[in-house]
Amino acid sequence: MSISVKLPKNPFTPTFGSIPLKLAGRDRVIGDILDGLNNSPGDPNRATIFVGARGSGKTVLLAKIAEEASADGWISVNVNAAPDMLDEILIQTKDNAKEFLTPESLSHITSISAAGVGVTRNVIQSSRKTTWRSEMTSMLKEMNEKDVGLLITVDEVDVKIDELRTLITTFQHFVRERRDVALLMAGLPPKVSTLLRDDSVSFLRRAMQVHLEAIDDSDVRFSMKKTIQLAGRAIEEEALKIAVESTKGFPFMIQLIGYQMWRQHPEVNVISLEDAEEGIILAQSDIERMIFETTYLELSEKDIVFLKAMLEDKEYSLISNLAKRMNVTSKYAGMYRKRLIEQGIIVSIGHGKVAFGLPMFRDYIKHRV
Repeated sequence: MSISVKLPKNPFTPTFGSIPLKLAGRDRVIGDILDGLNNSPGDPNRATIFVGARGSGKTVLLAKIAEEASADGWISVNVNAAPDMLDEILIQTKDNAKEFLTPESLSHITSISAAGVGVTRNVIQSSRKTTWRSEMTSMLKEMNEKDVGLLITVDEVDVKIDELRTLITTFQHFVRERRDVALLMAGLPPKVSTLLRDDSVSFLRRAMQVHLEAIDDSDVRFSMKKTIQLAGRAIEEEALKIAVESTKGFPFMIQLIGYQMWRQHPEVNVISLEDAEEGIILAQSDIERMIFETTYLELSEKDIVFLKAMLEDKEYSLISNLAKRMNVTSKYAGMYRKRLIEQGIIVSIGHGKVAFGLPMFRDYIKHRV
């Protein structure tokens, strides 16, 4: 009779929004936000926008902060920018803060019952005239009187969503009224840039902006090694070294490489160099399919010409040289420089100098063109 051995579960989570066992390199950002929540209303960290390319960890960061805030006694509601987001914020607030709210505030929702894969809510419409702002203000007043604050997180910001603009303008009133409330948002660089240019939400231009850049190798190393140890295995030093280097500090790549090298021989206590090498190959294929291909398809023909011209340089490119290679003026090349910076694909590293900002995208472009 054979005895099955229960293998340790893979601790890496290459799924969008799933909080890793050990989150690498974001301690300071999380600390700043939590300090802002612990401070009085009006703290600048209570209105923050996280900006980053796909796979930079925006959604995970929102989820982690919401988790930490909830543990500190805050009520957290978490939504994506969508046409029904205001209703979702209202419902989540009533559900999550029901122990702090009066029966009158809860009168709109009488029950919640599962229906298939979704959720059906039985709602009673109140006879009194009300608005979303007045409903939220009433609940915030009750919560704040009990020293309970409200954290609202919004992922995938998009200025085309009218309800997002309503939320932002209403939040401005909450700030003026010194309500104990915070608003954290996240989005792709071009989406955030467009949102900030919209005059109807000019208040946001004074919000804190956190650009999620590559994570230092030392933080990646600590995170990967600690994750493996907490899950009951170890990793060879050389395997860890090439795994860390291959992530390029890209949060999603940390999880992909960790996940793939773990699953090569999960029955062995130590992850070997061969496991890491195979895991890196598989992870690179994954990230091309899951991140780079989508990003590439969103580029214009001239965007691609600009990026192709950058391939001739090693560390950085001069706009003047790129213009010559593209056979255009420097002013014209500057238009595409601005576009690609807003998309988070390239970064400015000094006057007239740019470099690839999206890790490993340079190699992907080289193979595509």
